[in-house]
This record gives sequence, C-alpha cells and structure tokens, in this order.
Amino acid sequence: MLKARLSKLDFSTQMPPLALNSPDRPLLSVDEILGKCSYFTRAQLWPISNQLAPRAWLANFRSSEEEYAVHLLNAFSYFSSTLVRQMFASSFQNLSRTIASGSGPFITLASNWHRFVDDCIVTYVTGEVESPTDSGFIFARLCRDYLGIEESQILSPADAIKTLVRSGPRPVIFVDDFIGSGNQFITTWQRAYPCNGSSQSFESLASILPIPFFYVSIFATAVGASSIRSSCPGVHLSLANELDERYSLLHPDCPFWPQRLRATAANVIKEVSLRAGIPDENGASVDDWQGFHKLGLALGFEHGIPDATLAIFRWRSHNWVPLRRQS
Repeated sequence: MLKARLSKLDFSTQMPPLALNSPDRPLLSVDEILGKCSYFTRAQLWPISNQLAPRAWLANFRSSEEEYAVHLLNAFSYFSSTLVRQMFASSFQNLSRTIASGSGPFITLASNWHRFVDDCIVTYVTGEVESPTDSGFIFARLCRDYLGIEESQILSPADAIKTLVRSGPRPVIFVDDFIGSGNQFITTWQRAYPCNGSSQSFESLASILPIPFFYVSIFATAVGASSIRSSCPGVHLSLANELDERYSLLHPDCPFWPQRLRATAANVIKEVSLRAGIPDENGASVDDWQGFHKLGLALGFEHGIPDATLAIFRWRSHNWVPLRRQS
C-alpha cells in the first residue's frame, strides 16, 4: 500500500537554512519583543497555553542586562508540533531526489520510490546510554502515524541489525529531530549489538553488505553534519535545515546580536548563567551554560529543547524561571 504522504516524488531543491538577522539591526525594546511574542501566540506559531513564558523569563535579568535579554529572546526560534511534522515530512520526502534520480519514464521513477518506501527499515538514534526519552522515538512514531510507514518496518537499532543479518540488505533510515555535535549518531552507528552469537554494528554491516543508509533530521549544525559525513561516509544525510557556526549566540560574528552588543554578549550570558546556578563545565554537560559541546544555540521545539541550546533558556531553579515551562 502506498504511503499517502509519501506517494509523490520531490525533485525540489534542499530547503534553505533559516534566515539570519541583519548584522546591523537596531536595538529592540522590551515592548517590541513582547509584542512579537504575542503575535506568534495569536498566529499559533507559539502555543496558546502558558508553555512559553517570555515576560517571566525577561524578569530574570537585571536592568543592566535588559538589552542582552531582549536580543536573546529575539534570537530564540521555537517550532510547534505542526511545523516539526511538516519539516520532517519534507526531509523524508527529499530522499526521493536520491532514490528516483536520473532519466527514465516517470512511472519507473515513481515505482522505484514506492518500492523504497515499502521496503525500508526505519530506526532511531540513541544516546551513549539508550533511554526511552531519546527524541528519535518521537520521530519513529511520526513515521508511523503521520507518514504512514508500516509499524513492522519500524525497529530498534538492535532489531534492525538482526533483521539485516537474517534477511539481507534493505534501505535503513535513521530519524531524529536535531544533530548537534554528531556524536550521538556516530555512537549509534558504531555500537555493537549481540547478533547470532557474535556482535554487529551498522558500521560493520556497511563494510560487508550493500545496504543504503540514510539519516533524516529537521535540523543539523554544520559541525555535526560534517562530523557524520567524515566518520560515516556511507550515510546519506537529508536535512531540512543546516545551521552554520554563526547561529551560535557565542560566536563573535553572530548576527543575532546588534553590533554594539556583539563583543560583550558571551561574557554577559556567562555571568547571568552562573548567577542562576548553571554550571560551567566547558561544554561537557548537557546543563553547561554554553549548551552541550558549547554549541550555544537558541532553538526549541514543542516536544523539548535540544541540549545544544543555551541552558539559560531552559534552566529552572529557585531564582530562575525558564522560558519554556514543563508540558
């Protein structure tokens, strides 16, 4: 049975990255940024519930830090479940540009794509310690509930490897929402699972079987994507948005900051973060003030905020109100 949302071919170009703000933009006021947040709520780009609390979050900052707080909030990009589903579907659909590429009758190209969708195995990326809270589970369910992939095609990494060893090569699609450093995928790729009295990893199978591997994600940092392409050369990435290093609020050329604030922004973020009790662990902790691996992003989804996002947006303590409340 053809999957309703994946039945068409997509020969469009890759989605462009999110637009960066102009480097010479004027300073914003509190009223302006709260007005913007209010508009996003009315337009239902932000949730109509109290899940996001911009006014309470701004109140965490001292008056001398107000300009920085306003531009931090202005840089924050939040994506509702509806937008996430659409971007994920687009990333998945973009695989048709690879699977059904080349010349030939349209009916042949369409048949190749439909066969690929019907035969593929969908699996997910897990952390260094596998956890049911890993975001890949959410996107595996999206494949079933939103894209119409059969549940029998959606397997854990361990079961995917066993199926490939038992039944032979099939396309394998890893799904996730966000690629930060790329380490999480590389760990999943290289992790060995018990199989037929020995152990196998996706990496080892790729060296002995002609298995096409794909990784579908809605966001990736350029450093994470580059790391995966280098460490896992047989994996084809399909990304809705790839973020270059300037998306970090800690980057000296980050255009989310007006010129006047750019040189001092990182120091102010650190000072405020430490005052809130956020640890300074040189990027080694998911709670580090710079974000995990010091990626310093301002990115959030309705289902959660990536560890690579600045902790200042999600930190909760007796003296700090997070921007995103618990669901």
